[in-house]
Amino acid sequence: MFSYILRQIDFANFLTLIGLSISFFSAILAMQGNLYASLILMMYAGIIDLFDGFVARRIQRTELQSQVGKQLDSIVDVCSFGFAPAIFAYCFGLRDTLSIIVLIFYIGATALRLAYFNSTGLFKQGSEEYFTGLPVTYAALFIPLTLTSNFVLSGFAMRILVESLYLLLSIAMVANFKMLKLSGVWYMLFPFGALILTSVYSWAIITGR
Repeated sequence: MFSYILRQIDFANFLTLIGLSISFFSAILAMQGNLYASLILMMYAGIIDLFDGFVARRIQRTELQSQVGKQLDSIVDVCSFGFAPAIFAYCFGLRDTLSIIVLIFYIGATALRLAYFNSTGLFKQGSEEYFTGLPVTYAALFIPLTLTSNFVLSGFAMRILVESLYLLLSIAMVANFKMLKLSGVWYMLFPFGALILTSVYSWAIITGR
């Protein structure tokens, strides 16, 4: 039985598990106080989440591997873009009662967003495909991008900014608006942005900022 379960790990599902491992280390680094390194890993977990689906559509898979992949992807997304960012925010300093409520709301919105997507999927208008609400993966871009403000803002201002960001992300995930599914060359926007932010945070780590 155990070996039968392992046979469901094709290349796409293996990538998904790598993303889970990266998110685990992102949370560990945050708890150790290495916040910039944590943000870097958060971004690369997001990149893997973008491309495991791309890979899944281009390889031969059994029906069971495909079904397992859908379930695995959602479970990993809750961990990578729900719990890991919430742990990061807590380690960053969001520890008062209001902040904890916001983070619980954020995790709940992530789970609801993924459950809704599993039930309804994408919807089409013409030749384009759209999500309902903000995909959870975008948290892995917006959070590291917003945290660059830490170089210029005070600690109190940053806590307000980060708390507001998590609240806005939560609302956007469950809001009733359509968002275009990126494809083709647009897939490169996230990796390009991640490379730039990796350079910024690597510089901050090296210089001790």
